[in-house]
Amino acid sequence: MRKHVEGEKIPINISFRSEIHHEGEKEVISFQTEGHYYIKGNQMFIVFTEEQPSVGTVNVIYKLSDQEAWVSRAGAIKMRQTYRLGEQTAGIYENELGTFQLTIETNKMTLMKDDINKRGSFQMEYELTVHGQSAGTYFITLHYEEVSSI
Repeated sequence: MRKHVEGEKIPINISFRSEIHHEGEKEVISFQTEGHYYIKGNQMFIVFTEEQPSVGTVNVIYKLSDQEAWVSRAGAIKMRQTYRLGEQTAGIYENELGTFQLTIETNKMTLMKDDINKRGSFQMEYELTVHGQSAGTYFITLHYEEVSSI
């Protein structure tokens, strides 16, 4: 198996799932896409494009480590948010309706990497508050697998 060089962009297939629980309702958003990942220091970056039918194209970056995740969205939606296990963090979400102040309390976060089989997953659970109002509990799962070079 070839060893990857730091910063080398590795093509991956991504399965993304977001499950939102709010006021007794459940909403699930899931999709598959292609992207890439790279390692810089002790952090892993996963980069992909998300097509949102009612909104448009959104470029997404996940910066992951064991106790923290940072997510950036740019394009039809703009968002920057840091998630720290067991902490409350602030962020901003912008779309055509305006700018919204976010507060996130991250309850669970797991990053698993299988370097032998060239795949991994990231899971996170958090409580979202928008302008002081609860927007629900979010369960995020992102699986990735290297695109075979065969």
